[in-house]
Amino acid sequence: MTDPERSAKLRHDLSNPLSALLAETQLLLLNTASLDADTVASLREIEALAIRMRAILRESSS
Repeated sequence: MTDPERSAKLRHDLSNPLSALLAETQLLLLNTASLDADTVASLREIEALAIRMRAILRESSS
């Protein structure tokens, strides 16, 4: 396997669980009324970091 192939596989392998993490976090954020402020803040931080990671993965593919 060449380096570009390894990189593509790594991006793919990281993207799938990252997408699931982001989706689950965003689903939880749909119901913030039932969550305390600290939990909402933590979920928003997780969301922001997951979005940042997704952007890094996308940038590394170009």
